[in-house]
Amino acid sequence: MKALKNLKVLLLAMFVGVVATACSMASEAEKVNEKIEKGETLTAADYTTIIDYMGKFAEKAQPIQDQINNLPAEDPKAVPFQDQLTKLKDEYPLLDSFKTVLDKASAEQVGADNVALVDKYAGYEWFSSPAWATINTDPEAAGLELQAPTNDTNGVIAGAVDAVQVEVK
Repeated sequence: MKALKNLKVLLLAMFVGVVATACSMASEAEKVNEKIEKGETLTAADYTTIIDYMGKFAEKAQPIQDQINNLPAEDPKAVPFQDQLTKLKDEYPLLDSFKTVLDKASAEQVGADNVALVDKYAGYEWFSSPAWATINTDPEAAGLELQAPTNDTNGVIAGAVDAVQVEVK
């Protein structure tokens, strides 16, 4: 019985910790947004908050987007997933403000550690990467590869899962 009571106390403490962390991130983001609205200079720590905020959204949005991407275009089955994305966007109201600021910032302004953080999130579809970001993609991902043969200028080989030859006349 005492062990059950201790477990309840432990679970309650863990729940409070998770809620406090989530609220802390939101309040930090709001503080940074206030600095943006006042036109104050942002610090490297402020950029970390911006990038983490945008990155956490992108991480949560990616599985939903993957479900949409796996459906044919205009498939009505995508509607619930689009609704989930809309709801998720509502939970992150500062995305547009932070995207604008990050797009205008140089890599030097955000700092080397934050450049690495941007690069970490840059591969997510919903992370708005600035022009200087390094976007790492999966080299093993399926796709279409075009190769021009060196000995035959009349043909092009399109290689994907199955090779397809197209003759140009």
